[in-house]
Amino acid sequence: MNRPAAITLDARSLLPATKTEQILDAFDKLTMGALLEINEETDPRALRNEMAQLRAGKFSWDARNLGSNRWTVRLERIDENAEGEAFLQHVQPFGTAKATTIRELAAQMSERQFKAGETIFDEGEMWPYLGIVKHGKVILTLLSADGKTHTLGERLTHDTLNDSGTFDQGGSTTRSEALTDATVVTLPSEAVLHACRNDSELALGFLAAASQGRRRSIDTISDLAFAHVLQRVAKFLLGYARASVGMTRGLPGVEHLSQAQIAAAAGTVRDMAARALLRLKNAGAVELDRGRVKAIDRARLEAFAQNVQAPPV
Repeated sequence: MNRPAAITLDARSLLPATKTEQILDAFDKLTMGALLEINEETDPRALRNEMAQLRAGKFSWDARNLGSNRWTVRLERIDENAEGEAFLQHVQPFGTAKATTIRELAAQMSERQFKAGETIFDEGEMWPYLGIVKHGKVILTLLSADGKTHTLGERLTHDTLNDSGTFDQGGSTTRSEALTDATVVTLPSEAVLHACRNDSELALGFLAAASQGRRRSIDTISDLAFAHVLQRVAKFLLGYARASVGMTRGLPGVEHLSQAQIAAAAGTVRDMAARALLRLKNAGAVELDRGRVKAIDRARLEAFAQNVQAPPV
């Protein structure tokens, strides 16, 4: 599938107070199938959460970490009612696959509904599918022998699940759980492997996705090895901070995060996460309501995430 030339926007030069507004304005001017390429210097998770709230179902997302604080995000204007082949083409690894490949795989797609909190597959389970999130939000977690949970990341619309199990035919590397009510598309793993053997563009798409996954893993390991708890909590919460000036209500979902969930995402225990949240509150970086994050001052939170605030918790 050939993509049209992208319109480029350098978000690094945009003022925080109007950044989201300018990105949305550029996106809204796109015709169906056109692309907006955004250059960033930080992880654009918050932008994706904002887009999911403000333009739900109307965009596909392809974010690449290029290293050295360089990110590029490609937003495609899509039909929010896309089904079958059209839906599959918006999933990043499938974007340049042959039309015949997409058609054959779309014929084998199925859908499953999951309630919030329901397990999609467990760590180590031989789940014989490649999953794709269609609606809702999914989290990936690890469980230690003593019962501690560590959250590895979130998966949103068009994100894939169980890539490792699909390609090495082993057990799932993480537990996958519906954070909200979710719809997951499933493709038989054998069908995906067969398609990759016959379509080099599809294989390269999954190789690129795997390379990005490796970069995310290295970033996670680096944070756990070198960043203190306060910094890790701040980095996680930045994904829910609007691109605005001053204290602003956090993006949807942050108000439902328990201290235990924040601790799991930051790779620590609840008590340490609670101390970090109190420190952030006292510094005016967040507002809390009964222990849960209600509002965020992005600039102040970034100072903690970048470790220009000390001492650690």
